[in-house]
Amino acid sequence: MTRSGAAQGAIDGAIAAATSSDPEQPSPASAAPPKKWVSAVTSRVSTKWIGGAATVLILGATAGFGGLGAVPEPPLPELGPGDTFTGAGMEMTPQRAVLIDELGEAGIRVEEGQRVLAVIMDVTNIDDAARPSTGDGGITEIRIEGAPDVAPSVARYDDTTLSPWLQPGVTAPLVLAWAVPADAFAEGDDIRVALHTATEFTGEYFVYGDYWDDVEVAAHASLPIEDVGAGVTE
Repeated sequence: MTRSGAAQGAIDGAIAAATSSDPEQPSPASAAPPKKWVSAVTSRVSTKWIGGAATVLILGATAGFGGLGAVPEPPLPELGPGDTFTGAGMEMTPQRAVLIDELGEAGIRVEEGQRVLAVIMDVTNIDDAARPSTGDGGITEIRIEGAPDVAPSVARYDDTTLSPWLQPGVTAPLVLAWAVPADAFAEGDDIRVALHTATEFTGEYFVYGDYWDDVEVAAHASLPIEDVGAGVTE
């Protein structure tokens, strides 16, 4: 058996083969990042040097634009399994979430009292150059609400390549894995996956090249958890 075949069998045996059947996924649907809203004036205008008539005009204009309070931002998009969010130069489509006793094939190690929470997702690099899945702006920026605020381990689902590079225009099936307390999540729980946007810039950061910053949570995807136990079938 080739390395690719053996590796895929390892993860398939750990996750996919441990379930009776994969749930039918809905068609992906793109979601655009939410727009930012401009806040209204929040500071009091000094009127020591302004005549009475000018003061009235300024305060009247402020009231016309919503007063002195800040305008609330709209809620972030809420997605489901199979929905696609575009941000940080990637199309991210979360598919499944599983609890498993261990998943060394994805580069994650657990200690006593821990299990692995894994999210299976398809990712397409829509930039014009290959880029790593790790680092600023990459897939490792993704977090799970209620899970430790640490970067996940990332591996390809098909051949277990760790921290893979994402080729432009090529969809990569990935496994994101976190070590979590054994009693933190259970079968049937819904988890919220925080997806992000980022801004690309070209400059020098140790070496000259393309980098990402201004990483922000821009959408959430809710996924039901499947508990696959040890992840091994007889």
